[in-house]
Amino acid sequence: MKSASNAESAVLSKAFIRAGEGLGIADAELSAVLGEDVSSVQLLRHGHELLRPGSDAWSRALLLVEVYQSLLAAVGDERNARNWLGSENRGLCSRPRGLIKSRTGLEQVVQYLAANRSLT
Repeated sequence: MKSASNAESAVLSKAFIRAGEGLGIADAELSAVLGEDVSSVQLLRHGHELLRPGSDAWSRALLLVEVYQSLLAAVGDERNARNWLGSENRGLCSRPRGLIKSRTGLEQVVQYLAANRSLT
């Protein structure tokens, strides 16, 4: 039987990969989001590795999943979410797709989406 942390790791690892797929983010970009090598993302994708609770990659994966969920709530579907991610954003002064490749940028996008959600 898996421990709770193994189960949580499996769930977040799958959610991270699923969010990347839904947002049209290639493995090379996902590796930048995690701050890991592309091979780590490929191991996650095939279930040969799991994210470790408490690691930097873990917290970054949580942030990307939050971006994905917030975008779906805000724009309705994955196609619109991918378009939003790739479009120039005046509030962020950049394309969110480029920002999410760094931890600071990922946090900016999460905060922006949360702030806009609170306005509606």
